[in-house]
Amino acid sequence: MKKREVFLDGLRVAATCAVVMLHTITGAMDITNMSEYPLEWKVFLAGLDLLCWCVPVFLMISGYLFLNPAREIGMVKMLTKYCRRILLALFVFGVPFALLEQVATERCLRLDMVGRGILMVLRGESWSHMWYLYRILFLYLLTPALRWFLTRIPVWGVYLVQGLLLAVCSGLPCLCRVLGLGWGDQLPEEGIYLFYYICGYLFAAKAGSPPAAWKEKGAPAKEGGRHTSRKVWAMRGLCIFALLLAAGAVYGRLSGKYTLVMAYNHPMTAAFALLIFWRSMYFRWNVPGKGAVLEKLGRLSFAVYLVHPVFLNLTYKFLHVTPLSFPLGLSLPVFFIGTLLLATGTAWILHRLPPMRKYVV
Repeated sequence: MKKREVFLDGLRVAATCAVVMLHTITGAMDITNMSEYPLEWKVFLAGLDLLCWCVPVFLMISGYLFLNPAREIGMVKMLTKYCRRILLALFVFGVPFALLEQVATERCLRLDMVGRGILMVLRGESWSHMWYLYRILFLYLLTPALRWFLTRIPVWGVYLVQGLLLAVCSGLPCLCRVLGLGWGDQLPEEGIYLFYYICGYLFAAKAGSPPAAWKEKGAPAKEGGRHTSRKVWAMRGLCIFALLLAAGAVYGRLSGKYTLVMAYNHPMTAAFALLIFWRSMYFRWNVPGKGAVLEKLGRLSFAVYLVHPVFLNLTYKFLHVTPLSFPLGLSLPVFFIGTLLLATGTAWILHRLPPMRKYVV
């Protein structure tokens, strides 16, 4: 890429903050009998509804960069640079995490645990947040074939593929769960990650022609005709729709009328992720100094993602203290901010180590 696109760094930073809050919530839920906390359970579910867009956005950022038709990238570079980085991260971080999990379970430390930790990583049994690295590694390996495929089919064909992926991996599973149809569990829901990755390609293909009203200042242009005005109102309408959708989700959770739980293939999650990415492309990022700060923070985002569960697990599993141990309105922000600051500091230290910065984080 000839010019670093600031909005991608902004998305990285926002998504990283969201994923830290997401794991602050899910980490507490995983080790707690939530039937004893009915109100907190509803609040947590509402929080998950509003935060799960983070992982799809990470995938779309990768698709935007690696499937970009204006960027030349082949299998050799994917293997020797990007896939190697993910593999090193899996073992450099995954093995110690697996070792810590064994120590927490067995209350002792033995030499054979290291070998078991390596086997756990190979089987995908390290800490739960490492699942993302396995998915992105698979998509990286698929990237050269995807680039070849996407450049040889018309745009309508790409949208057709995306429509099928969204319907089969998101819409139908959601409908089946609402209607109580068991066969919905047999649908290939994992395909939603490919959907998000290809969405990045579509955004990259359109990046050269943003709506005229949002090119520079992020505000409607005074001139531009009826066509520009329609784009502006469409963008405003979709933002209002997103706010109404969020408000509806919170109301449904807190009232107990909405109980469906899905992963990153929930239709609402897909809608939030697409709207956030699309709106960020045309947001006003050209404030003096903002780009440099976001670039520095954006470079730390992968390391923050890798290390932040260390502090959550030490607090939750070793000290047996969670946000539910205190009034939630105070404890949840404190746990989130504390974890984010500690993880950011650790990520900064890791980036000061040349081998880690060059090959891993």
